[in-house]
Amino acid sequence: MKRKKAKKRGFGWVIALILVILIASFAGWMAVNASILHIMRATVYIPDLPSAFEGKTILYASDIDLGGINTPARAADAFVRLQALQPDILLLGGDYTAPTLMDLLNQSDPAHYASNTGTDRADFFHYVSDFSAPLGRYMIASPEDRLTSDIRAQAEDAGLRLLDSDRAEIVSGGDRLWLVGLGADISGISKLAGQFRSGDTVVAVTSSPNQFPALMTTEAADSGHWVDLALAGHTHGGQIRVFGRSILSMDTIEQQFPYGWNRETGVPMLVTSGMGCEGVNMRLNTQAEVWLITLTSRTTA
Repeated sequence: MKRKKAKKRGFGWVIALILVILIASFAGWMAVNASILHIMRATVYIPDLPSAFEGKTILYASDIDLGGINTPARAADAFVRLQALQPDILLLGGDYTAPTLMDLLNQSDPAHYASNTGTDRADFFHYVSDFSAPLGRYMIASPEDRLTSDIRAQAEDAGLRLLDSDRAEIVSGGDRLWLVGLGADISGISKLAGQFRSGDTVVAVTSSPNQFPALMTTEAADSGHWVDLALAGHTHGGQIRVFGRSILSMDTIEQQFPYGWNRETGVPMLVTSGMGCEGVNMRLNTQAEVWLITLTSRTTA
């Protein structure tokens, strides 16, 4: 009888060990999945695109989320490899620092982890300071980045143009394209929209899809639409999705625009799943990515 109980206990330990190995292997697979950076490509049709910008490219990278194994050096190494894409414009979409798992569980104030990882952010900006983009390097700061004099100074030192409810004129061959950056504060979006006419070509980048409704409902000075392409991040595409549901908390608008392209308004809008992760560097049913976007005014036959 005792021998049978001993065998049962031994068998139980074997099952427990197998389960631990399976769980560890699955976690390892999710970590590997998070570390593989995918280069996504899209050609965006903009009817009023000036001829000088035909075929010009934007490298859009959002949610760097430095933290854990995602060190500044590792993120910088990714941009060294991305340089081979030879983009005309580099655009960084915010969320440069990431909360730890404990920050998320404790619902910590973003100012806490943003300040703790300020050095990491400065190091990353330093590493990408020599990234070549002939038409300029631009960035926004998300609410989690806590836009301060420090981040402004870090951006300036790295040669990055920080856009905070601001616009930048990009000139090529006598033509111009406008880049608008909406970060933490969008209270002046109507005033910003009024600086454009519907014939202008405007690419808008926001910290999250929460700004999409404001972008689509404000009007240019001549009462027409003013945005030709809208870009956003922040959602991580859900990061870890199980049965179609994300472990990350997403509000109503983020659930409406969790990931990918949306053209319901007639304006192409992209939500990227970003480069990094929140809490833990793991992904399931999502991917780490950057986008190389080619602009065109030509329709395909």
